[in-house]
Amino acid sequence: MNICVFSGSSASTPPDLMVMAEQIGTMIATRGFGMVYGGGSTGMMGASARGAVSHGGRVHGIIPRFLQNLEVANHDISQLTITENMHQRKQMMYTESDAFIVLPGGFGTMEEMLEVLTWCQLKVINKPIYLFNPNGFWNDMLAMFQHAAQHGFIRANHITLVHHLDTVDDVADVLDKLLKEWKATGKVDHINKL
Repeated sequence: MNICVFSGSSASTPPDLMVMAEQIGTMIATRGFGMVYGGGSTGMMGASARGAVSHGGRVHGIIPRFLQNLEVANHDISQLTITENMHQRKQMMYTESDAFIVLPGGFGTMEEMLEVLTWCQLKVINKPIYLFNPNGFWNDMLAMFQHAAQHGFIRANHITLVHHLDTVDDVADVLDKLLKEWKATGKVDHINKL
């Protein structure tokens, strides 16, 4: 089972968020999950990969050729795939993953999260999406979802496709739940429809 981690690659990420990202990577690895992510070595992106690798985790980084230098492609992981463009990168990430955890980040992180959310809404895929919201980082975006729903642009039940996790302990609980499902059935309660 693979967990996809979306997160920011900014080198100016606050230290507390870097620590949390590394902890989440560690938790993914220690439960025997593979990790799929954007392939960079900087910011929370790099921290989560380091956490997983340092605990023997399988980490597949997927990065487009033009971002290799900008996000400093991580060669210290199990597998690094270079794609020709962003679309190929995201397609591979979505296809290889069984669940998504969204950490704090910028436009790229938001875009990835919104795309998989849209794909779930349209039933292109059916995979769980967890939004890690430390100190209310994503509160304004969540409020925007509610605002759009109040104006009829989003169905209320589609907002529930994103599960909010406020603490690292919440992430641990979700990973334990996914692991229990995986051991019991060989899958999580979501079917890849790509």
